[in-house]
Amino acid sequence: MRTAIIFLASFAVGYYFFLVFSHPEKKRHKIPTIRFKRIQITPNFKIYGKNKIYHIHHWVVLSIVLALGAFVYEGIIRSPLLNGVTIGGILQGLRYKDRFKIRYPKQFPKQRL
Repeated sequence: MRTAIIFLASFAVGYYFFLVFSHPEKKRHKIPTIRFKRIQITPNFKIYGKNKIYHIHHWVVLSIVLALGAFVYEGIIRSPLLNGVTIGGILQGLRYKDRFKIRYPKQFPKQRL
């Protein structure tokens, strides 16, 4: 019973956390942009190519974490706390219309005439 309560509480926390911090119009300006050359880590994980931008959605990253956790039988990876947060984040990320769109055209600034 304790495990179920921890899972449900962490699911709600994970869902709300990713709702607030990953929504394009909500509080995004409060998260600093961290970028190393062509890879942006926050607020969204993006890889900048020559003519395209590849946006790796948070639900994809969390799915990988959850899949890796299925193969590890000890430690924090198997905790209901981590599993609840990741599943909450995955389900929240799947709500967006562009959830399966990864590649975007690069926006070039307009040239002055």
